[in-house]
Amino acid sequence: MSNDKVFINWEYCGKTDFLLGTGATKAEQVLVWIASLAGVGLYVYFYLENALHWTWWQYPLAGIFAFDVVGGVVANNLNSCKRFYHTPKKPDEPPYAGFFKNHLVFSALHIHPIVISLIYGHQEDYFKGLFWYIALVIATFVILKMPLYLKRPVSFLAIILSLLINLYIVTPIRGFEWFVPALFIKILYGHLVREEPYRPPPEEI
Repeated sequence: MSNDKVFINWEYCGKTDFLLGTGATKAEQVLVWIASLAGVGLYVYFYLENALHWTWWQYPLAGIFAFDVVGGVVANNLNSCKRFYHTPKKPDEPPYAGFFKNHLVFSALHIHPIVISLIYGHQEDYFKGLFWYIALVIATFVILKMPLYLKRPVSFLAIILSLLINLYIVTPIRGFEWFVPALFIKILYGHLVREEPYRPPPEEI
């Protein structure tokens, strides 16, 4: 068993941060930047190698998706994000904070699969984006209806099913093989599952 002291803290203060969760530590911020830039770096590599034979503007656009989703996998699992998105809106937060703290709304805003299928897919791929978008929203709805003790295992059930379907049934669009599993991890586990938000000891912040 770890000898680390455990500090669980649901309180936060500071400038509202919808991306990292208000009050993210420097270490948490660095982790998200590493992940986000790794996602962008993937498409820089593809561009330099001309690996996907896209037009030039499709690479930076794909980089934006990667920045958001790859970085979001880490960001949504930060303790600061768990703390921010699983507590009620505070009086000093912007009026629209409650809108973004609504888990179903947050999930539904991720129309990325539809956009990707329309821009990067062929005509026969267009249904894939709609399929994955609907699947994400349905999975979100189901997880939100689960009791707390089942939310995490049900989220991972949905994630592993998405991985299998993405590999063998609704196959991914070239260049976005990573996308569906990452998006489902970001939303279904990272965003939806309420977990204890740890903080380092006060003297280490």
